[in-house]
Amino acid sequence: MRSLLTVADRLESLPQRFGKLGAWLILPLIGIIMFDVITRKFQFMQQWIMSTALYEFMSPTKLQELEWHLHAALFLLSLGFAYTVNAHVRVDLVREKLSDRGQAWIELLGICCLMIPYIAVVMFYGWTFVHQAWESNEASDAMTGLSHRWIIKSFVLLGLFLALMAGISTLLRQVVYLFGPEELRPEVKMNMLTSAEAEHLPKIDEGDEDNDIEKLEGHYDDSEIVRGG
Repeated sequence: MRSLLTVADRLESLPQRFGKLGAWLILPLIGIIMFDVITRKFQFMQQWIMSTALYEFMSPTKLQELEWHLHAALFLLSLGFAYTVNAHVRVDLVREKLSDRGQAWIELLGICCLMIPYIAVVMFYGWTFVHQAWESNEASDAMTGLSHRWIIKSFVLLGLFLALMAGISTLLRQVVYLFGPEELRPEVKMNMLTSAEAEHLPKIDEGDEDNDIEKLEGHYDDSEIVRGG
């Protein structure tokens, strides 16, 4: 059973590395959006770009499509990573009221019956989606849009593959937690439990009076708290 945890750690490292790497795409995305907005606001800048060779690379259509592509790549690269740290939004109506073992069972069944089959189907048809774009050298419908549409479409396969690795990693941990020896359970990283401490959120030190939830309970109408004082 301990070997399953080792395999889970290795599988999990892949989406985490790609997720952290993909997070840097937010910087060029912000830069391009700011540049696009500024040049649209000040028409003389856009007219100057149109009169130079820069227009071939920095037309408004290309910039806008590049924003979409970077946003899609950022989302797809972070998809698996977010699952490994339980950062996806969960709408828990029943699950949160269950015991830790009950939540682990729901996670296990959800991965086996929903997550893995869904990813497998989408990847199966997604390969045709990418291959056709490659074969036809698909480009933007806009005359001044981006070419090589197969590149961004390939991120669909990559993102789903990373999510699959994250799902299998979590599945192995559920198996060890539910069926493994009791002395091994404390070593199992169970981020999806409502009792778990979220890895992606800042840690609150014990004794931090400014973040003491117990002291704040029942005082939501306190004017000091409302004003942030």
